[in-house]
This record gives sequence, structure tokens and C-alpha cells, in this order.
Amino acid sequence: MGQGLLKMNKISKLEINLINLFQGNLPLYQSYWFYYVLGNFAISAPLLIITKIQIQNFIYTFSLYLVLNLIYYFTSCIGVWRSSQTYKGNKILAFLARFIVVIGISTTALELKNIFNIIYSF
Repeated sequence: MGQGLLKMNKISKLEINLINLFQGNLPLYQSYWFYYVLGNFAISAPLLIITKIQIQNFIYTFSLYLVLNLIYYFTSCIGVWRSSQTYKGNKILAFLARFIVVIGISTTALELKNIFNIIYSF
């Protein structure tokens, strides 16, 4: 019973951290470096090694993975944006964080166009 409770506490902590991220309640450095940079890299890394043939063979799994990836990505973007608005330090850092998010969203939109072309070409 102790293991189950421990797992529930870890899940609850993750959920609380993601809610705090989304609301902008985390410090800017934490939302940017831990959730936006490292979190998105960890979640997106498998996309770098997937080939067209693998996508074709696992189209439904890939689609679900892509949706979950995008939900996390946009949650981290919103979190960084909101954290940067309440940041009390150097305003240039807050501006740069928002600028990187805008560039990232633009790049993601272009990548999504390419991914949809690959998916719908089958």
C-alpha cells in the first residue's frame, strides 16, 4: 500500500507543478529552463528518430503522441509567457523569454505543416 501512495504523491506533485506552470506561478528560470527547454526536449526527442515508414506503421500511436506533445508544448509556452509577465528581475530577460516562445510557436507551426503533409500523404 505504501508504494501506491508514494506513486500517487509523485503524480499529484507533477500535476500541481504543471498547474503552477500553466498559471505562471513558477519562477521564470524554472518554467523556461526546466519545463520549456528540458521538458520539451525530453518529450520531443523520439520525434527526431522516427522515420516516415514508422509513422505509417504506427499512425494512430504517432497521432496520439503528437497531440500529447503539443498539449505539453503549449502548456509550457503559456507558463513561460505568464512567468515572464510577473518576473521582477531584468526586463530584458523577460522579453527574451517571450521572444523565444514566439519564435518557437512559429517554428512549431511550420513543423506541424510538414508533419501533416507526411501523415496525409499515406
